[in-house]
Amino acid sequence: MTASRTNTTLAVLLAVLACVEVVLLTSDASDGVRYGVGAALAVAILVVVGRLAKGGSSD
Repeated sequence: MTASRTNTTLAVLLAVLACVEVVLLTSDASDGVRYGVGAALAVAILVVVGRLAKGGSSD
């Protein structure tokens, strides 16, 4: 994959993860589910942002 295609893919993934995080936190799920899954989503968001900051390179 080219760098621009990788960055586009990561940007789309970031948008999806952010939307899922918002939906989860505003849902009627129990606190344990919201905080547990929300924390995992937050970590995934940070990983994607880190990859985007590096330019999306796979090295």
